[in-house]
Amino acid sequence: MKWRYSLRWKLPSLCPGPHELASELVEAGQPAPESIMSLWVAGAGYAVCVDFPDERQVRRWSDERKAAARRRNLERRVNRMAPLFAEELIERELERRPDYFRGKSQT
Repeated sequence: MKWRYSLRWKLPSLCPGPHELASELVEAGQPAPESIMSLWVAGAGYAVCVDFPDERQVRRWSDERKAAARRRNLERRVNRMAPLFAEELIERELERRPDYFRGKSQT
């Protein structure tokens, strides 16, 4: 497992330079590397940050699963807002965005 140390801008004001000055991967549990600490200046607006990258692969939903979830959410939303006209409104939305409700990704 690896940790990622970086020197990033952390003040709410506009960043005067690059958002991230440096970054480095190290073995889990190791202290911040000297290459990062040598660039850090107290009060300058940049902070030493540590991230824990996830090495697991992102699992994507199939088009069928996305379509089922999108339709279910649409039905829930419409039935909550306008139960009397739900069938008509759901039908209109399905006609207006057929690809979206078939699980296709938006571009």
